[in-house]
Amino acid sequence: MPSVFGIPLIGFIQMVLGASILVFLAIKFLTRPKKNKKDEYIISNVHIIVGDGTEAFNQYVHIKGGRLEEISDVPIEKKNVQIIDGTDKTLMPGLIDSHIHIQGGFNCRNEEESDIFLNEKMPQIFKDSVLPYGITTIKDLDAPKHFIYKLREKLRTGEITGPELLVVGPNFTAPDGHPANTLGSNSPWARSEMSIEVTTPEQVSAGIKELKEAGVDFLKFTYQGGDFWYFDNKLTINKIDKSLMQQIIREGKENGLYSTAHVFKYDDVKELLEAGIYGIEHGILDRDIEPDDPILELWKKSGARFVPTVNAMNYEKEKTRMVHSMHNLKVIYDAGIPIAMGTDNMFETMTGVVEHTELGYYVEAGLTPMQAIVLATKNGAEHLGIADRKGQVKEGMEADLILLDKNPAENIANISLIDKVFLKGKLVYSQKVIQSFEIPDFTYPEGLTSAEYVSADGKESRTINYSNAENEFVITQTTTHGGEKWSEETFTADRNLSATKWHYLRPSDNTDVTSVRENDTITLTGTFKGKEQDKSFSISEGLWYQMMDMCLPAFAASKLDEILFYSIGTGNNMGAMSLGEFGAKKVGAEDITVNGKTYSCTKLSMVLTMFSWAWTGIYWVDKETGMLVQSGEKKGNKEKVMWQLKKLDFE
Repeated sequence: MPSVFGIPLIGFIQMVLGASILVFLAIKFLTRPKKNKKDEYIISNVHIIVGDGTEAFNQYVHIKGGRLEEISDVPIEKKNVQIIDGTDKTLMPGLIDSHIHIQGGFNCRNEEESDIFLNEKMPQIFKDSVLPYGITTIKDLDAPKHFIYKLREKLRTGEITGPELLVVGPNFTAPDGHPANTLGSNSPWARSEMSIEVTTPEQVSAGIKELKEAGVDFLKFTYQGGDFWYFDNKLTINKIDKSLMQQIIREGKENGLYSTAHVFKYDDVKELLEAGIYGIEHGILDRDIEPDDPILELWKKSGARFVPTVNAMNYEKEKTRMVHSMHNLKVIYDAGIPIAMGTDNMFETMTGVVEHTELGYYVEAGLTPMQAIVLATKNGAEHLGIADRKGQVKEGMEADLILLDKNPAENIANISLIDKVFLKGKLVYSQKVIQSFEIPDFTYPEGLTSAEYVSADGKESRTINYSNAENEFVITQTTTHGGEKWSEETFTADRNLSATKWHYLRPSDNTDVTSVRENDTITLTGTFKGKEQDKSFSISEGLWYQMMDMCLPAFAASKLDEILFYSIGTGNNMGAMSLGEFGAKKVGAEDITVNGKTYSCTKLSMVLTMFSWAWTGIYWVDKETGMLVQSGEKKGNKEKVMWQLKKLDFE
């Protein structure tokens, strides 16, 4: 048999073929497409708000292993890393809220209900209502203890994805003090879970021992007494004895636990500072203080930190508290006292828009946007004792980050324009795609010039003028209260009733704003209650139904069963001059009689999506004319009519 190099030919051929196959496989392996490394990113050419009041431009940021691996002003070259273009975007630290409540005992009256809430609701709350707002670290100031300890463990193990959580456990208070007979009023279980009611030194010591064993991060107690409005109920709450207050602070420190106190009054704050308190929650709300007030020098000397909760004053019956809160915030800041952002947000029922609103209040109080941001980043981390790893965009820090479409240091309203959120280097939110809906052109009845609607109590009326609707599609709405003109609005809209421009005038409180839509952004300028407004809202191709219920006829005439749309709030709540997302759906047909005339109607419902539990609007649209004939609201199974059509005028 022939041979090659002494090797039989057949054997030589087999060797060559085998080697060729191995070389081919090696080449295929070495040239295979490489998958990008998970949770490793480079954000290129991005503007950075560091968190300490400084900023840097055209930076390159490498995120790896949950940390900020490298920050450079020249491109970073890494293979198989996910690249995010940061051009025209801003990168800043995640928001730190030093005063929130996750579960307040409203809907959970026993441990079984609490566990259901924990396991079924909390993952979705964090996903939809917290992380998309850039909130990456929170300190819970009171929640049922078994709930908050279980949640903390699930967050630590990764069973639930959410912000880093620090806790205080149940609050020390006097018998029948806050929160024992307020937040804990719904059930004996909630009361025992959320408060430690003490009258003796022995009870204080036992409580501190319990909390230390539970591994809490801080202690909290209430130092407030007297009349207290708890929503619509006026209660008398008891204040803990001064000697026990001093014991909590002193004995807490001995056990490695700093104390923070719920407090509203000047004299109480003074006593707390003299006792060596670490944190003041809410602050001086019974009076204005001025730069020469002696309490400021005492405060600075004590080293105590301040956590204002300005937005929470929206819900106080005593409206002066908001005024004092805003005024004193600026005075305390100017005095050099360390402040960390806190909101009193209740994640059980509200979303992270509260944190954005809180920052807006800080700017309204006189801080610059950058100063407000520092309170919610670096200062928050320092207050919570985690500044070695959080609160700034610096190499080595944990990668809790917000990537924004616009710079919030230029306008604090831009804090809402979030593109992406990172939590310890993991991408946990990417900008929500706003849905677009095909709504056909809407046609008003031929010759219609105006419509008038009257409130159920007859005290208010709305007149809508359609004279320019056919050609220019400009519509005006005038609202009267008690026969006096209250507000006037002018809407320019597309044929599907989605607005392109809106002007709102309310002279009684010096409100005069104009909003214009250009492509995917609505810009709002003017004054709201005499305060300058300059805001931008990202809306993509979404419906801007600024006329709200007057736009619903276009939806009723469409083939769609449900839509989402957006509108800017004009009232006194925290949504005022902010863009809200609403959901509307068709819920059936119904004949109704208004002013002696019967209409065959399409029935619609509407909710504000972030507060869908709180309010449902009901609307009846005439199938023949396409006009709204009646509206109201639904609570439980009861419907209440609030507005009815009075007349339609034609040429």
